[in-house]
Amino acid sequence: MKDEKGQALPLALAALAVGVLLITPFLESVSVHSIASRTYRSSILQLYSSDAGVEDAIWALTNGSLAAQLTAPGDSASHSVSESVNNIEPTITVTRYEVIIASDDFESGGWSGGSGWLDEWTHTGDATIKRTGSPYEGSYHLIMRDDNSYVKRAADLSGRSGLHLQFQAKVDRFELGDEMYCKVSPDSTNWTTVKTWTDTDDDDTYHLSDIDLSTYTMSSEFWIAFESGMDNNNDYFYVDDLRIVDTSSIGCEIVSTAGNEEICADIVIDAGAVSIRAWQMERQ
Repeated sequence: MKDEKGQALPLALAALAVGVLLITPFLESVSVHSIASRTYRSSILQLYSSDAGVEDAIWALTNGSLAAQLTAPGDSASHSVSESVNNIEPTITVTRYEVIIASDDFESGGWSGGSGWLDEWTHTGDATIKRTGSPYEGSYHLIMRDDNSYVKRAADLSGRSGLHLQFQAKVDRFELGDEMYCKVSPDSTNWTTVKTWTDTDDDDTYHLSDIDLSTYTMSSEFWIAFESGMDNNNDYFYVDDLRIVDTSSIGCEIVSTAGNEEICADIVIDAGAVSIRAWQMERQ
């Protein structure tokens, strides 16, 4: 018995030593997992709160008074939820933007630039996209000269309303009798002149043209065109920052932040109906 007790003591001491060596990493592991679990839970709660903030802002835009605070593109407003979510009150900012159906700022330097179009610009005569002549913004703009320059491009505008054609234009070196025309057509056959420039507009300065398209038939292939009526290649007409804008819709960017979690939503409201363009989660 004495011999057996003597042999058991070293075994017990060895087991104790091993236990001491293992217990510390085990406790550290338990602590790390516990912290991670709490962090994950906190993150989820913040994420739900951010999401609820976006949804509440959408409700306020369509059913409340928030839209009345955003009367023009670029306007921004803060929004607060009626009650906290998971004991967290998200910070919400709503910014209105212009709903653009098609556009071209000519910065591609070619005829296929921009977005929202069915195809590239069709062009004939002395029509070019160049750097010369001081563009309205950026490095390029459309330049038309003489009596044979012509460009046109189409977009699908079917089923839409409240559209405006907007662009910057300037006239240089026009004499009496020189003219420039902007035209629209629902079929590329029947054209309507919506704006004319003459020598009285000649000041070599860009001016905004805003043409209401609401009286014209919208189609799946709606065309806009510029046609020259000048008498030589020293007469210049310039176009820049061209766009077809939906003024009847409200575009809004909603940013909802709760703790380290943020959700950015891009929505468009048309006649009370909401379409979501983007819904993105980010960690701060």
